[in-house]
Amino acid sequence: MLAGWLAAQCVLQVWHGLAQPAPAPLASAPVADLLSRHWRTGPILNNELPLTTLNIQYLGGLKASPLSSTVVVLRFEQRQRTLARGQKLAPGILLQDIDELGLVFDNNGKRERLPWPPQRPSFGFKQQG
Repeated sequence: MLAGWLAAQCVLQVWHGLAQPAPAPLASAPVADLLSRHWRTGPILNNELPLTTLNIQYLGGLKASPLSSTVVVLRFEQRQRTLARGQKLAPGILLQDIDELGLVFDNNGKRERLPWPPQRPSFGFKQQG
């Protein structure tokens, strides 16, 4: 009986041709809209503050939304410090603000800026386009 069923299947395949599997519909999300709600244009800032004269080195940080909630790791006077907006780096030196251009310090009443360091290139990702 099994041989008869197998023979019938072979005859049907020869008669109708080999069945081609139907291509699965590809669900494609529009790539341009994938993260569009996360990219916002903010206010245009001008860099009117002088660069800081303090020997501060930016080591890293966790950027948050809003940007003013960011936490940064800095090296100052041979020490590493983790700071958020409004915290003191040293006596007379306050991290006053964090914005798109960098960090703003109040250095004994004088406002100074430490710009964000240039971004390092990403490794392990294939560049698109």
